[in-house]
Formats: sequence, C-alpha cells, structure tokens
Amino acid sequence: MLRSVIPSNAADDSVLRDGSRVRTESLLQKIALALLSGVLVGIPWLSPELYATAWFGWVPLLFALRHASLRVAFFCGWVTGTVCFAIASYWMLDFVANLDTFSAPLTTLLSISFWVYAGLSLGFGCLVFRWLTVRLEGWELVGFPLSLVSLMAVYPLLFQTHFAEAQASFLSGLQGVDLVGAKGLDLLMMLFSVLVYRLLVGSRRRAMRGNMAALGVVVAWFAYGVFSLASWDSRMQDWELRRIGLVQPNDQVTLDVLEPPSGFSREEPEEMAATRRLARAGAQVVIWPEARYKGYFDNFSVRQAYAKILKQSGVALIFHDAEQRWQDGQPINFNSVIHIDQEGQESGLYRKMQRMPFGEYRPESFSMPGLNGLTTYLFGEFLRPLAAGTRHAEFAVDGMRVVPKVCYETAFPSDVAQAIGSDAAGKVLLFISQDNWFGETTQPFQHRAMSVVRAVENRVPMIHLINNGPSVVTAPNGRTLSSTQAFSRAEVIADLSFSPTSGGSLYSRYPHAFERLMFVALALLCLAGLVSGRRRRRAAAVD
Repeated sequence: MLRSVIPSNAADDSVLRDGSRVRTESLLQKIALALLSGVLVGIPWLSPELYATAWFGWVPLLFALRHASLRVAFFCGWVTGTVCFAIASYWMLDFVANLDTFSAPLTTLLSISFWVYAGLSLGFGCLVFRWLTVRLEGWELVGFPLSLVSLMAVYPLLFQTHFAEAQASFLSGLQGVDLVGAKGLDLLMMLFSVLVYRLLVGSRRRAMRGNMAALGVVVAWFAYGVFSLASWDSRMQDWELRRIGLVQPNDQVTLDVLEPPSGFSREEPEEMAATRRLARAGAQVVIWPEARYKGYFDNFSVRQAYAKILKQSGVALIFHDAEQRWQDGQPINFNSVIHIDQEGQESGLYRKMQRMPFGEYRPESFSMPGLNGLTTYLFGEFLRPLAAGTRHAEFAVDGMRVVPKVCYETAFPSDVAQAIGSDAAGKVLLFISQDNWFGETTQPFQHRAMSVVRAVENRVPMIHLINNGPSVVTAPNGRTLSSTQAFSRAEVIADLSFSPTSGGSLYSRYPHAFERLMFVALALLCLAGLVSGRRRRRAAAVD
C-alpha cells in the first residue's frame, strides 16, 4: 500500500515524511517574524548605508512561512509588505497633507490605506510560494524569489516597486542590473535570504547541490559587479568632460500660477539670471527642473526673450513648462520639456509619456460614478488631466544625445530602457523633478536612487535635477560625479564624463526578456505543482 506524503490538510506540512512532528510557531510568533522582515527590508529606504539588511531581511518571513497554512502565509506576507511600504513611503503623510487641507486623522487613514493595499502584493506572493512548497519539496530557492517578484510585477500599483532601488549605494552589488534589470537584483537578494534560511534550518544532503548552485550565482553576481565597477572607472579616465549647469530653485509647491518674485519677470525669471551666471562660469548647457509655471508656450514675449538671452550667453537651455494645444476645439495639456540651443533656436520638445495616476490622469477604472466622486473629493484641484506624449525624444547638445524624462518616469525601468534602446552611443539620461510635494522627507533621496539604478541598467551617464534637491550627476556605473544638498537653493556646474561611442547594455536592448523568462519559470513551477498535487491525491486514494 502506498502512503500519502501529504497530510489530509494539504496546507499544513508540520508532519514530516518520516512521520515525526515538528514544533510550529504560534500565530503571534509568526506575525512577529513577519513584522521583523518588514522592518529589515524597509530600513534601506530610510538609511541607504544599511543596504545589507535587505539581503537578510526575508529570513524571518521564511521562518514565519514554515509550516504555515495558506491563509496564515498570505497574512504574514501582507504584514511584511504593509510594514515595509509604511517605512519606505512614510512620506505619504506629507504628500496627502499637501494635496488638500485634510484633517490629521483623514491624512493618516488615507496613508494607512495605501500601505495596506500595497502590502497585499507581498501577501499574494507568499500565498503562491506556500502553495508551491506544499506540492514541490525543496524548490524554495527559486520558488520564493519568483513568487514574490512576479506577483509584485503584476500587482496594480501606481508604479512598480523594486527593492534594488534601495541598493544604489552598494555599487558592487548593483552592476549586474545592466544584464537583467532591477527585477534581477530583487530576485538575487531574495535568493540570498533563502540560502541563509536553509543554512540556518539545516538542509538534507540532497539539497546541498541546490545550495551550492545558489551560492555560485551569488558569487558570480558579485564577481561581475567588482570587475565591472573597476572596469568602468578605468575606462572613464580617458573620457571627455561636459560642463553641465544645474539650477535648483527649491520652489515651493502650488497649483496656482504665481507672479514672478520682485525684480524678475516672465521674460527673465530667477532661473534665467542663474543661467547667465553659469554661462559665464563655463557651462555648456544649463538645465532647470520641473518647477513653477514659466509661460513659455503661452507668451510670445517669453519665447523671444529666452532666445535673445541664450544667444547672447552662448549656452543651451533645457527646461520644463506646462504646454497647451488645441485639438478639435478642445484644449489638450502636456507636461513638456523644451530644448533651446546656443543660437536661441528651439531644437527639441518632449512630452511626458508616463503620467502619474490621480495627479495627471484618472485611471479608467476610477471613472465610474461612485469612484469618480470619491477621487474628485480626495484629489480635488491636484487632479488636472494631462495628455500623454507618444514618443521618446533626444536633444542634441554639444555632441551628447540627451534623453529627457519627467519626474516619476524614472520609476518605469522598461520605458526608460526603450528610450535608450540599441542605438545608445552618446546618450545621456536626464530626469527633471518637482519633489517638494513630499516635504523634507526621504522621498527625494529615494527618487534620486531610482535614477541611479536606471543609469546602471542602461550604462549611460545620468543627470537627475530635483527642484528641492538632492540633485545628482552619475557615471554609467552609478558613481556620483556631482551632487547638491537637499531642501536648498543651488546653482552648480557639474563635470560629466562622456564618450560619444559609449552607451547601452543588454538590458536596454532587451528590457522585457528577463521579466518574461521569470513569468515563464513561475508558470512552469505552478504547472509542476498541479501535476504533483494530482499524483498525491491519487496516491492517497490508493491508500
């Protein structure tokens, strides 16, 4: 007679194959472990120098998932996700408060609702993982990373979260994203945690082969990282320098169209005065961030004045402004970036493609009668619909091919990679942002870290100019070339290392390849789990 290898309650594997029982943690202990994981994984978002905690941070959660029912596994993952998102995005409190005059209790309630909703992504990932481990013994090394990263990739959030983006200070660990993108590093960090977990609980002899293979992947990743980081540092010593002028005005956020400060005008704003000074100091191009309304598109006098000043100064300018066009008798608004060359001629225009949900457009699913009124009440004047641009752009600036992106477009890795593409020689990534909506929190630092990862993924120099700082200029390996202080006004000249023949990576050429491979691998695991479950049910019936 055959014995079923799974107890009658397939979600509870506290009975081992040899018939012995193991002590299972209480629900409170499991919740405490899940909380600990959320803290460890979230800490690097607050203190980037503590990036190592995220590499070990999943270990407590794995202990919590051991011998857990499917329901408990889901709940533990949800707890970890909620705590992690609450730590990483505590600035939601400031953001919601800046949207409108909400009361403190309502602001807190809305923020908690976001964290709880976002945390569900990890809950579903843990549910799938636990289901797999019940049916496929010994596959947690790949099952855990694949389940969590894949479910987070398809879960509907404002934009995808990548734990790799809290690793921007860990340059030797970051380099491999040029092959597989941020999701690849997310997987590796989870794989490392599973490996540590298996070493702590003790693995059977036949599991050692898997452990050694996982260790080999980790070692190979870091060997590549150390070699690649040093190789890029050496290569860039012979590169040319471009002098980039950055204007960081630290404008306060408002939806109102304000008059220029005393002593300035639309035709010559404060930023233009800074541009004159930077041009005299040797800047070849000056960049302004996403900030206050300029009136460039609406006023001929502004366009004429800009052209005259830039031609006199002999410097190119890249800046942001609100653009309105008319189509079929209806106004259409864009979030646009303009390039004016050294001759004062408008030479390039980019319209933001990836818009911010609820800030720049209302998702279709929220346009239904009940939800439409709710979102209007919550977001009010902040919800100002913008049309989406339809194509990437590049600005020819002193031999550079500058690829502009606006604000949270840096949170869309595959979109940025498509903008770089296979024709990447001489390209430079440019992000311009307005982050004062989030107050003096860690959010601008996190935003800057995202852009650093995008630079390494695509192996191009990168400029991220944030209205309130900290702005940063980096090399293709993520090395900081220049930076500014946060929450301050600044005008600086950054020396950008540049090569007209360098740029691009495996990831920029095939940005979706690794993600699709990941989905296929998880699908195959789930299929194997279904087949295994049927076999076990048949064995139980025979018994």
